[in-house]
Amino acid sequence: MQTTLDSTFVNRLRQMIAERYGKGLQIRQLMDLTGVALEKESFTRGRDLHIPIKVNGAILGTAVVPSADDLSEKGRQGITQLVRMVLEPAMYKWYLDQKEANLVELNKAQIELDNVRLFGEDQLPSIDDIIAENPEVLNEGPEMELVSHLIHLQGMSPTTNKKVALLLHELTSRWAFVPFNDIKNQLHSSQDIAKMGAMTIFIEKIEDLNEPEQELILDYIAEEHFADEPLIITSTDLSLDMLADSISSKLNDEISVNCFEVDKAPLTTQGLKEVLELFFMKDSPLDA
Repeated sequence: MQTTLDSTFVNRLRQMIAERYGKGLQIRQLMDLTGVALEKESFTRGRDLHIPIKVNGAILGTAVVPSADDLSEKGRQGITQLVRMVLEPAMYKWYLDQKEANLVELNKAQIELDNVRLFGEDQLPSIDDIIAENPEVLNEGPEMELVSHLIHLQGMSPTTNKKVALLLHELTSRWAFVPFNDIKNQLHSSQDIAKMGAMTIFIEKIEDLNEPEQELILDYIAEEHFADEPLIITSTDLSLDMLADSISSKLNDEISVNCFEVDKAPLTTQGLKEVLELFFMKDSPLDA
């Protein structure tokens, strides 16, 4: 069974590329990449720029920018970074939904699963299953303002933590979801973070931050920020007490203020959405 990629992300990306670079965009899911050096972030075929979209080490699709041969190297790098920041989280969600859809079809057919290779290798945690059951619910309701630009997720499964981070990202209608490690070399001050705009910066393992990186995060959250400035989501499988050996006491105190225990999340999609809104959104309908 095939699921489709959320067109909202694709349409927004097309608009941004057209406005910034005067180019179009095509998305090709699971195209043939025979002979391509997959370690490259982008490559050319004829006049077109191709950008592989990688999730969990697998190529799930390719973004194609037609007639990109007249772009400078800086322009190509800019488009490549923009495409990856917007499309990789969208493709990751599609990846999980596709795997879930395949599992449902196999269960309907009553096929013995021991010798069947599913789309994707790891079994999805329960919250992932629940979110995938009814994904359209996640986009309902008005946009709301965050209570903080730093949210911490604590849960035993990195996959589940990331899925909840993506849900928060969707609830706040941010334009890109990017791992901190992908952009940290560009960030030297809180102003550098702020000017990235309304994106989500995801720190998968907060315990891996070095001291200057921790100070950078603290500097950013010490200031007042507009709604169109970055949301930072940190996560870990360690408790706050265990983190005391890895991060500063000040950062530990900060993340404890808006800490969400993923493993205690409600067991329904709507329940999870409502709890996230109640915890982290201003003017939530639940406050009325």
